[in-house]
Amino acid sequence: MEVNVEWKEKNKRYIKELQIFLDKSESIKDEELKLQIIGQMLRVDKVLTEIAQKEINKNK
Repeated sequence: MEVNVEWKEKNKRYIKELQIFLDKSESIKDEELKLQIIGQMLRVDKVLTEIAQKEINKNK
């Protein structure tokens, strides 16, 4: 399924919250743990984006 993320990437609130998350993750000393946490958050974001896109498409 092709997912359009343009709506998300243009959202200032989304970008702000993502930046806050990434800034806070920089304080994690354990590099492996930091990468695991960031990776998991990105997977969650991808799933949530796919769900949202399906809803957007369904309501067109």
